[in-house]
Amino acid sequence: MRSDRVFASDYSVNEDGLILFPRDDQYRKELFPSLVLSEHPAKANIYLVQAIVEHVSSADETILDIMAGTGTIMVAALRGRKVVMIEIESGYCDILEQGIRSLEAIAPGISEAITLIPGDCAKVLPIYGINHIIFSPPYANIMKKKQLDKLTRETIGEGILQYSKHPDNVGNLNEFLYHQKMELIYKRCFQSLEPGGTLSIIIKDHIEAGKRVFLGDRAARDCVRIGFRLAERHKWLPPGSAYVGFMRARGDLVVNDEDIIILEKPR
Repeated sequence: MRSDRVFASDYSVNEDGLILFPRDDQYRKELFPSLVLSEHPAKANIYLVQAIVEHVSSADETILDIMAGTGTIMVAALRGRKVVMIEIESGYCDILEQGIRSLEAIAPGISEAITLIPGDCAKVLPIYGINHIIFSPPYANIMKKKQLDKLTRETIGEGILQYSKHPDNVGNLNEFLYHQKMELIYKRCFQSLEPGGTLSIIIKDHIEAGKRVFLGDRAARDCVRIGFRLAERHKWLPPGSAYVGFMRARGDLVVNDEDIIILEKPR
């Protein structure tokens, strides 16, 4: 990672020091016009991912997303990077393949720079020769729903039922087993990276029993214990979903900010 780069220098910061990336709805429609992605409950902001890509990497380097979801990381290919994606859910693998075709229509030949690997990243990793890993882990069993209440159906949509369908999805685990598996995944990320490579984690704390659970702190601490060096940590202000807006309006405690944690594998 080049030390002369300032993260997200093109974007404003609010009075609390939170970076203000714009909504990406229109940008996403331009890149993936044939996809219906509105019901994925945890799409990464394209401007945020793009800022991370440009901050940590250089042209021709390889970037891996170990939990690719709908494939926001593919914007890295538009910036001259090679992209590898791992995704456990078959439904999202279908969406990723459609996304690759959409980008190919925009930039012929770009599909040659994108590789999709279906499967559980805990079993697929390590993949050697990776320069940078960028991903957003799920919550521990919070997003798993067998049935939808009226509020969830109206504000988040049916897609949440597909979010953690695979039995090996880490998002299905309870808090204890979740952190055990995530630590294993971080170890295999460390093995995959070239010396000097980076791991960027986009992660949001959550509320449990009326208290904030600091998932970002836990992730950073686990990664440092494995051998990573904490290089940078930033926070941004997501625009917020209708669901969060409703919870806030009725007086519930909600988390407004999201962590961007950048770690480096020592040379």
